[in-house]
Amino acid sequence: MSGILSSDLEGELDRLKHDFKELKDEVESIRESPYLQSSIKHLKYELVIDREEVIRHELGHKINEKHGTMYEIKTQAKRFAHLLGLDADMVRVSVTEAVQNILEHGTGRYATITLEIRNDSVNPCMVSIFKHEMEPGHKYTLSEINQNAMKGDITSPQFDFESNRGRGEFIMKQLTDERRILNGIEINRDGKKVHYFKRILINYKNPGGPRERVSFQEIKDEIDRLDYEDVVCCFHVDHTADRPDSVTIATTKAHMEKVAAAMMQYEFRLVEQEPYYRTVFATFQPNRSMDKEELLRLFSQVKQIVYQEVEAKGN
Repeated sequence: MSGILSSDLEGELDRLKHDFKELKDEVESIRESPYLQSSIKHLKYELVIDREEVIRHELGHKINEKHGTMYEIKTQAKRFAHLLGLDADMVRVSVTEAVQNILEHGTGRYATITLEIRNDSVNPCMVSIFKHEMEPGHKYTLSEINQNAMKGDITSPQFDFESNRGRGEFIMKQLTDERRILNGIEINRDGKKVHYFKRILINYKNPGGPRERVSFQEIKDEIDRLDYEDVVCCFHVDHTADRPDSVTIATTKAHMEKVAAAMMQYEFRLVEQEPYYRTVFATFQPNRSMDKEELLRLFSQVKQIVYQEVEAKGN
């Protein structure tokens, strides 16, 4: 009997050794290829997961790791990192922390994970995007995330030894070259209007080189879905300290002159304009500090300019 058990164990060990060798050979072939890192210019992987299913069947349960949703995502993350010549373990850990954050602290049924290689940009990079629903009215800014990360930094006075909150934020902050945050509203897969939070982590091939330019593609995709007569008034805020680094407003060309005048009243200066069909994306930078309430008042004033003119035309 013991001989049969021993034979079974040896057979299982041989199978594991074979699987490990195949995986190692695959990873090494990607790393050593003289073609892949230069020939693949853009590669995108997107996964929509059912949070409720993962929480019900995987979190806290003893399952075969290779059967799990996290294993699928981590495997793709490592492969993308190798294709770009990045530290695969560093990328895997940051992606794992971001997905666990979605599962544990997100809301709503669905979450979307997107991994992209942008090898044709001025500084090749891997962009990892994590999106989930938020409670209505709730927002999560980069400054708040940085404050939370200090709770996980043992060198910080805010380090909380009793709690593991902030550890994931600290790890993501340390392992990525750039982080961006988006809060917005969309129609989800069930046809319901929901608020969402999107975390964007970027690892550059040359961390000291130029950064990926904000393209506003998500806003442009929304504009493309509108009818020609529909109102356009979109805001994009880059915010890292006690004031926004920049505010970009997308609206129709006819409204932009009055919008720019309102922004200048609040001591913003116009730094860039990008036309897009019948709209203009105008980017402003502040000349002074501005709190959240003042910024909301400014946005309300801008919306009044746009919608008052539309209402006047309808009367």
